[in-house]
Amino acid sequence: MEFEKNQIYHVFNRGNNKEKVFYYEANYVFFKKKLQEHISTYADLLAWCLMPNHFHLMIEVIQPIIKGISLNQSIGRMLSSYTRAINKQERRTGSLFQQHTKAVCVSHPPKLMPAWYMQHGITIITPASPEKEYPFTCMRYIHNNPLVDGFVKQAQQWKYSSLQEYLGLSDKPLVNLNKGRYYFTE
Repeated sequence: MEFEKNQIYHVFNRGNNKEKVFYYEANYVFFKKKLQEHISTYADLLAWCLMPNHFHLMIEVIQPIIKGISLNQSIGRMLSSYTRAINKQERRTGSLFQQHTKAVCVSHPPKLMPAWYMQHGITIITPASPEKEYPFTCMRYIHNNPLVDGFVKQAQQWKYSSLQEYLGLSDKPLVNLNKGRYYFTE
């Protein structure tokens, strides 16, 4: 992953072999602390969703490298640290996440995008002008993930998502609400 300053990215990864990465409520809370610690100095978090076996982030990069450490390295450190904690908790060894965390630039998507594509068994329709619409689509996709996966009947019921923050249901938002509200639609 290479991150560019002032660009917006959809960052995601899932459990190795599609296995769980969050076992208990405390795991979600711990991962949120890790996000604050490892992402916030490099990027503004615009949206996030933690699912039992994967996560989604939408970030706007402020500074891709700080004191010789890249955002990419910081994400790697975050996932390694989280993995060590879960491995200890679950008395397991080995990789928790898939080897490569994905990052897709949503503020400047590729010029030639298909009109539609499949992602996690869902048909995604790309907007007519992706450079303007893709960040809005990405935020909706992230917030609706628990609904689409059948964990809740309404997206706002999922408490491990920034949707709660945008709806004023969270005391301590992780996201930069001022920047993120531009892309947020209910």
